Amino acid sequence: MFALLERLCLALRFVVSGVVILLFSVMMISVLVQVGGRYVFNYSIAQASEIATFSQIWLVLLGSGVAVAKGQHVAIDMLPAKLPLPAARVALVAIALVIATFLAVLAYGSLPLLRMGEFQSSPALRVPMKYVYICLPFGAGYMALELLLTVIQRWDNPFPPPEPDAEEAI
Repeated sequence: MFALLERLCLALRFVVSGVVILLFSVMMISVLVQVGGRYVFNYSIAQASEIATFSQIWLVLLGSGVAVAKGQHVAIDMLPAKLPLPAARVALVAIALVIATFLAVLAYGSLPLLRMGEFQSSPALRVPMKYVYICLPFGAGYMALELLLTVIQRWDNPFPPPEPDAEEAI
C-alpha cells in the first residue's frame, strides 16, 4: 500500500512540477506583455493581467503541494526535534492533523465558490470562474496526499535536520 502511494505521489509530483514550471513561464510572459503594452505602446492589456493573476493562483496552490513534498514550508521544529521518538511521533501526527483539518476546511469552503463560479466569467478573458476556483480543492487534495506520504516517510525520524539542496551546497 505504501509503495503504491509513493509511486502515485512520485508520478503526480512529476506532472505537478511540470505544470508549476509552465504556469510560472506563462505568468512571466504575460506580465512582460502587460508591462510592454503599458509602457511601450501606452496601452493596457487586460487579458494579460488576468492570465498572470490566474496563473499565479494556480501556481501557489500547486506549488504548495510541491513544497510539502520537499519539506520546504516554514516550520518551527526546534522543540519537536528535541523530543524522544514516541513524543516526536505524536507531535508529527498532531501537526499533520492540524494541517489536514485546515486543508479540509479549505476544500469544503471552496465548494460554494465553485457553484457560484459556474455562473460567473472573468471580465477580460470571459473564462468561467469555476476553472479558476477548482484549484482550491485540487491544491488542498494534493497537499493532503503529500502530507500523508510525508508522515509515513518520516515515521522513524519525525524531525530530521534539514538537508542542503544541491544549489545551496555550491
